Amino acid sequence: MLQLTNASARCGLRQSTKSSWSVPVFIGRSRGIGGRPVAGFIPSAQPEQRSSPKPVTEDEELPPWIRREKERELQAQQGSSGLPWPLYLLFSIFTAIAAVGSIFEFVDRNPVFGVLPPDNPLWAPILLFFAVTGFPTAGFLFIKGVNGFNEDAERQDKLDGYL
Repeated sequence: MLQLTNASARCGLRQSTKSSWSVPVFIGRSRGIGGRPVAGFIPSAQPEQRSSPKPVTEDEELPPWIRREKERELQAQQGSSGLPWPLYLLFSIFTAIAAVGSIFEFVDRNPVFGVLPPDNPLWAPILLFFAVTGFPTAGFLFIKGVNGFNEDAERQDKLDGYL
């Protein structure tokens, strides 16, 4: 709160009966009795009423960049739970492409990876293994990548104060 000293009287400030200060304001160019300008006094705001402060949690008073650093430290202590989510999505794409490619190689009777000819007895089991297991693996990796993205998005929303 502003503390006023003896200089306040020289500046034109006057104390009213409610222990608040008033500031002289000249209204327009009108002249009063004797040619002196008309001045009015506008009372200042009442002193602040102090209320009990709200309990502030540690997260609310910290700036976002400090909260992010604490979150990174906490995450480093807990350890990572596997690969980053973009790698899961990338591997799901590769697995799905390999599963579709193995189906096309089986139908067109092409050699597996250009090495194992269709006459070999392992040719069909290898291609069928890739085709049968590729799609569920791609689906699992895709779901794991999307869940990882959602966890990161929720953590970022908490850091930014949206949740």
